[in-house]
Amino acid sequence: MITKKINILLSSVLGVALTIGIMSVPALAADNVQASSAYSTNSNSTEIKNYIVSKDNSIEKNGLKISLDEVVATKHKLKATIKIESQKAFEENIDSNIRTLLTYGDVKEDSSGESCGATDDKTIKIELEKEIDDGELPEKGNLRIDIVIPSYKINVGMDANVDFSESFKNTVERNVDVKIPEFNLTVKKLESNVLGTEITYNKEQIKNSNGRMDFSAEHYNPLILKVGDKMYQSMLGGSHSSKEDNLISGTYNSETVTYDKVKGQNNISLIPIVCNISQDERRKFYEDNYKNLDKKKAEASNETLNNVGYTKNFDFSDGTKGEIYNIERNDNSVKVYCKGATEKESLLMASTSLLYYKYDENHKDYENYISRQNMSFYKDPKDSLGYIIEFSNTKKDKPMEFNFDNLIKLADKFTIGNEAQLSK
Repeated sequence: MITKKINILLSSVLGVALTIGIMSVPALAADNVQASSAYSTNSNSTEIKNYIVSKDNSIEKNGLKISLDEVVATKHKLKATIKIESQKAFEENIDSNIRTLLTYGDVKEDSSGESCGATDDKTIKIELEKEIDDGELPEKGNLRIDIVIPSYKINVGMDANVDFSESFKNTVERNVDVKIPEFNLTVKKLESNVLGTEITYNKEQIKNSNGRMDFSAEHYNPLILKVGDKMYQSMLGGSHSSKEDNLISGTYNSETVTYDKVKGQNNISLIPIVCNISQDERRKFYEDNYKNLDKKKAEASNETLNNVGYTKNFDFSDGTKGEIYNIERNDNSVKVYCKGATEKESLLMASTSLLYYKYDENHKDYENYISRQNMSFYKDPKDSLGYIIEFSNTKKDKPMEFNFDNLIKLADKFTIGNEAQLSK
């Protein structure tokens, strides 16, 4: 069976019109998808949605059905999803033998990013990403994806005429100059669009004794993005250095904070969480944590409320305890109420939360739920130390599991920095 990988579902497309058609241009693929249907959507929903192109955008060959499933784009980034379905279970490790080529705009190249994973033993989803640093992607044009699967003698191409003009309008860009002294960086720009929010920063290069870049300072330092009263995780993105000005330029990204959450919002800030734990110390902590895990004891302490499994109490290394004091669930969301013995512990618990569908060994199919794409947290107005963590786009009837990043047990190694206002 194919090794299961994280399957990242794409964010919503606002006002994207996609038309599939035949294109007779030289390309990698020998076969082109033939289709003639179109679709358009308009939505101001903040939930992640799948915009499925009509069934005519697929090709069947040698026992496989290959479909262009989703397309989304901003001015600087494009994502497309391909679904491959088989009549029989896929051979082992087929996902490592698939080759793709994404062409849009002036550049024809292997995709800037790619992930490939199985949703079951007969279905694979491939997510392709194209990103440009200079200039902008065209609002309209022809998009082409070529796919080669040697073991199935597949060599096909799919073409789509795309129009992202409405999506491009749904963008907020703000140039700022705000220092985050805890991280020794300066935030220069905030951009929110249909794919989330990107925070661009500059920081001075740190070199080691050999004159090379020293990345050891880039430890586990989360940056919380706060919009109004709600807070969101942000992930450290890519970075590059410049010899001319001795600066590193990089990004933090929050996929949850889309354009709809930021537009018209004047209260946006960042909260740095400084972690004084080296990479080696972190690695040893997780290794020891795994070695010392008593599965039977863990299972015995596990509780279930509203079809969500969790451990009620969380033990910090200094002897204090955090707790989960309620879980609510409706048709498409889960709310978890938690608190520690101090405000710092409570914030650490809320900001490192994880929710995922429970794995069942008796079922071959497994659907991933990506917390960071669906999560927000905010103060509980009824409890001075409490936080409410809200997860959207969940399926009501699926059993789920909730947990924290165990590293926060070492709460004394963390410091909550000063909140930095990006706008008021």
